[in-house]
Parts: sequence; C-alpha cells; structure tokens
Amino acid sequence: MNGPMSKYNKSLQNMADPIPLSKCPSIKMDLSGMLKYAKSKGIQPFDLSEQEKKQFIK
Repeated sequence: MNGPMSKYNKSLQNMADPIPLSKCPSIKMDLSGMLKYAKSKGIQPFDLSEQEKKQFIK
C-alpha cells in the first residue's frame, strides 16, 4: 500500500462514529427568511446576533 492510502486508512480508524439522526435535535428554521433579513440589514447571516437568529427557529 502506498503512503497516502496508508494515511487515509489510519485516519479512518481514528475517526469518530457518525451521529445517528435520531440523536439530532428536531428543529425547523426559516432559512430563506433569515437570508432576506440579513440582506436587508446589509450583513451576512453569520453576523446576526443570537437573538435575531432565534426569530427564525421554531
């Protein structure tokens, strides 16, 4: 086996298990509304405050 493939297999062994969907929280987000809101303020959605982001999460 060559070097890159060996490193890849080693990284797979050290990788954490995937998180099952059943353990993920169930939320609904109005992403298009958040994007429009951020655009109207002239900023990126990432720059919105936590309070502003919470308006779009149900």
